[in-house]
Amino acid sequence: MFETGFFLLVVVALTALGEARLEVYFSLFAVVHFASSALFRPRRRWFDVSGVGLFVGFCYIVMIKVLEIIR
Repeated sequence: MFETGFFLLVVVALTALGEARLEVYFSLFAVVHFASSALFRPRRRWFDVSGVGLFVGFCYIVMIKVLEIIR
């Protein structure tokens, strides 16, 4: 419940700021997911598939941005 509210808050805030880049939304969704997982969920005994997907996507975005800077 808290996580959904935080995602909604991120979308509303970024939209109000006029942000249109998808990588910004994705990166902040990853940060919100991991922060809310650490704060509001008890320790998991199973594999966090959504967390792995967000982490891999975040790493891909960072890699693309680093390559843009290097070129």
